[in-house]
Amino acid sequence: MKIYTDKEYQQQYYATLEYEEITRNVRGFNEIGSHKSQWSHTQYSFLYLGEGIEVNFFEEEIYVDHNCLVEHDDQQCLTAKFYFQGNHGVICPDVQGVSGKYQEIGGQHYLFYLPSIEEIEQYWARDYLKMLRIQVDLQVIRKFITELYSVPEILTPLIHSNNSDRFHYNVGKITPEMKTIARQICYHPYQGAIARMYLEAKVWELLAMQLNQLGDSTPLKSSLKPQTLDCIYEAREILLSELENPPSISQLSQQVGVCQRTLRRGFKELFGTTVIGYLNQKRMEKAQQLLRQKQLSVSEVANIVGYSHFGHFSTAFKNQFGITPSQCLAGEKII
Repeated sequence: MKIYTDKEYQQQYYATLEYEEITRNVRGFNEIGSHKSQWSHTQYSFLYLGEGIEVNFFEEEIYVDHNCLVEHDDQQCLTAKFYFQGNHGVICPDVQGVSGKYQEIGGQHYLFYLPSIEEIEQYWARDYLKMLRIQVDLQVIRKFITELYSVPEILTPLIHSNNSDRFHYNVGKITPEMKTIARQICYHPYQGAIARMYLEAKVWELLAMQLNQLGDSTPLKSSLKPQTLDCIYEAREILLSELENPPSISQLSQQVGVCQRTLRRGFKELFGTTVIGYLNQKRMEKAQQLLRQKQLSVSEVANIVGYSHFGHFSTAFKNQFGITPSQCLAGEKII
């Protein structure tokens, strides 16, 4: 698959742009916008709090598979990402202790420090990304160190030096409390200066939760061989292409050439869930995309994603998103 530079990506974006809407200085955000091109349909909110703190919230429906070459500058900043939905692949062989090819997956949150590096970011058609990203300049972090009771050991080098090794950590699962804070950031009712005060407090609260969970944890490393990893990713693609009538675990393992035990272990390690759990998650994400388009009924969407029993579909959807399919069709927002 072709790897697009930022310039090439932007050229294709503007050449296929259907619309772009931007509203500035509303509800404390610097920008709230939406745009649609051949790449995706994206809605975003951007916040700059000053003193080196930037916050971005994205909802993005991916239309085509694509790889993008991303060049990180030499800015000394710590980045936190919270993936509420969807998956994002990364090829980056220059981070010690991290696999050269890894995924950031829905339901997990990450913390990384990656200055002056190139990486390839991978996006897959039919995926729906919902992600909150916070970037904080290291100088801002250092101002708070004397007020913290403790600092996670893995962050100590950043506090004392600008020459720390790069790192990328999967901190763990997003907790219900984190979801609540993210929802409050995105959908709060305030305006003007009060909104800015509220947003800054919530951003720090979310970061504090992440650092507390980080503790003395170490990065997750894959125990699978590169060839086996490729097989697991191939199995993932087969499931995504056959959501309505997927193969059984036995059939899937035969198709990709690994035993059922390895297939199950690979999904658990790479995607944080079972094969069936991953399939159900993707079915629900596809269902949400179709419902948001408001072109099909709930029962039609249920059939498309492989559910013949409406009640089972409704229960599975509510378990994942906290609202019913009918509420989703009516436009109710979720995180």
